[in-house]
Amino acid sequence: MRSAAFVSWLVTVSLGAFMLRTWLARGGLRRERARAGGLPPQLVFSHAGLAVTGLLVWSAFLASGIQALAWTAIGVMMVTITLGLCTVTLWTPYPASRPGERRTPTPWDERAAVVPDTPEAATAREGSGPLGFEITDEMIARFLEEPSPVARHGPVRPIRLNPAVLVPTAHGFGAISTFALAVLATIK
Repeated sequence: MRSAAFVSWLVTVSLGAFMLRTWLARGGLRRERARAGGLPPQLVFSHAGLAVTGLLVWSAFLASGIQALAWTAIGVMMVTITLGLCTVTLWTPYPASRPGERRTPTPWDERAAVVPDTPEAATAREGSGPLGFEITDEMIARFLEEPSPVARHGPVRPIRLNPAVLVPTAHGFGAISTFALAVLATIK
């Protein structure tokens, strides 16, 4: 179990090193520094440094068998995983638009004409449904007769898998597996 945790840790660190190298090679550090509210480089490098430190402490545990080293490595790994989650959270483009930025209307938005916020519109909305408009039989009949927006715009293209997503996903699952294996190996 100890060796499985070590191998899992090695694979996870290798995937992380690949991502860090790719990020640096593509100018990620320069881009994040230039962007207001960008990802702090300290976060990325702390995450990477702690992952390698934890691996070294785990290696020392494997060589010596001292239980305190195993728990220290697990503690370092917990901080590393927390920083990794922070990195993913800050990198994930959600919400997709910036605050205050208007999104482009979809075909569904064009159909549901938004009633402006005026005193006349407020009195017109009184007595209507919870969303500010009333659903009529004509609306339902038109909805059932018209094809869906997907059918109107032609055939649906198949979704292509982006292999670039697999590396961070495997890195995250590797971190979870490593943590579970390390804790089980230490408890045993």
